[in-house]
Amino acid sequence: MRAARFVVLAVFCAMAVAVASWLQSPGAPFTALEFIGPLRAEPRPVDDSSGVPVSPDPAHPDVDAHAPLPAFVPKGGVLTNTEEAAAQGEEPVSPNAAAPTRDTTTGSVAPDHLQGTAVAAGAKSSKARPISIEVEPIPGLGTVEPPTAPVWPTFVGAKTLFGAAKVPAPLAPRAIGSYSRGCLAGAVELPIDGPAWQEMRLSRNRNWGHPELVSLVKRFAMDAQTLDGWPGLLVGDLAQPRGGPMVTGHASHQIGLDADIWLTPMPDRRLTEKEREELQATSMLDSTGLAVDPTIFTERQTALIKRAASYPEVERIFVHPAIKKALCKMADPVDRAWLGKVRPWFGHYYHFHIRIKCPEGFAGCTPQPPPGNEDGCGKEVDNWLARVIPAKEPAQPAPPPPVSKLKPPKPPLMLAELPKECRAVLSARPDPVKVPQEALLTPVQVKKALAKAASVHAALAKAAAVPGAKPPPSNLAARPALRPHVRKAATPDPKASDPK
Repeated sequence: MRAARFVVLAVFCAMAVAVASWLQSPGAPFTALEFIGPLRAEPRPVDDSSGVPVSPDPAHPDVDAHAPLPAFVPKGGVLTNTEEAAAQGEEPVSPNAAAPTRDTTTGSVAPDHLQGTAVAAGAKSSKARPISIEVEPIPGLGTVEPPTAPVWPTFVGAKTLFGAAKVPAPLAPRAIGSYSRGCLAGAVELPIDGPAWQEMRLSRNRNWGHPELVSLVKRFAMDAQTLDGWPGLLVGDLAQPRGGPMVTGHASHQIGLDADIWLTPMPDRRLTEKEREELQATSMLDSTGLAVDPTIFTERQTALIKRAASYPEVERIFVHPAIKKALCKMADPVDRAWLGKVRPWFGHYYHFHIRIKCPEGFAGCTPQPPPGNEDGCGKEVDNWLARVIPAKEPAQPAPPPPVSKLKPPKPPLMLAELPKECRAVLSARPDPVKVPQEALLTPVQVKKALAKAASVHAALAKAAAVPGAKPPPSNLAARPALRPHVRKAATPDPKASDPK
């Protein structure tokens, strides 16, 4: 048995010797020893005195003693463009480009004593192209910047809808709602030019009104011209084609029963469209702002206002308190009943505001209480003058409150706050006004949305005050629905607050 084992071992040894001789022969398909040749380590020279291998001299390296590296190994610590890389579409680099001595990208660092030779070899065989890597900041590690301009949710108010109407609703004439919360159906247009009037600010498209108001303005213009010698009326705003709130200007003028009349006489020629847009009305006040200028506000303006108050359908006329005070002084001591219709109000120093009663027989118009029989020339007008006393020095702007204590802005008047008939006025054809879904929000829904936005701003301000807090999303303030995420953003980072 033992002899058989020796025989087998001898046979395998003989076969190994034969195969090795065949591999080294010139006719072999490949030479295995040549493949593993570079892996053979040459013996280092040994110091005869000590018997310790001698280290290579860094200043004079023996380059030829080192075996060549395979082609895929980066040389000199830089990534290079070889012919194979150029064939793959990489961008070539100028031959004069200097190659870095140390790897700044993803390669390995070449030893100091090999850098010079490696760079020289790389310059001969390929064109070096350094690669730079940009490191992006890690999210969540930045500093929270306190918000400076709060972003509040926007709403589609009723003024946006009614301001988009270009033509009236072809319905029966109706003043719907109250003077400051309503709309107008069946409006008629006051012609921009008449025998005794001219319409101003044509671009606003506010020369529409209830038929009774338009009829009164025409009659008033003719009476003032023929009976009082007034040259003619410069007519300001009446109402929009379908009434309703206005984008700019008035809180009233919504149901077609209000009209503004300038206290400046109409010139004796037809004004151009440009002049009607740019011509400035004349203020009736002096430099104090508490009295009229007697050279501007004269008996002619007094007669004009008295003529407007003489019509039974006119219920109120609004003027500046200083003008009311002047009317009280200039009015006839006996005929003073008309002064009760003239009411002091802010502004109205270059025009007066006519308001007529709700038309009889038209349901849906909310009237105002009658002004009373007193002339209002006593304590009432003095109290109003005290309210409009201009400040001696311009008020210093108060510092803005912190974001956490800001109050939400006043929301616009929503369509849900107007009478239900106003929706039919908007949707009346031709040219109906499209009402988006967000325009149907109720006041309660608007209030909740603003309350959520206020909570967001307070949380953002709190997060900015916490050291090491992670910054919340930049658009979080504009999206109150994401308010729960602010709690996570306001949690301080334990690593940032660690004293170590």
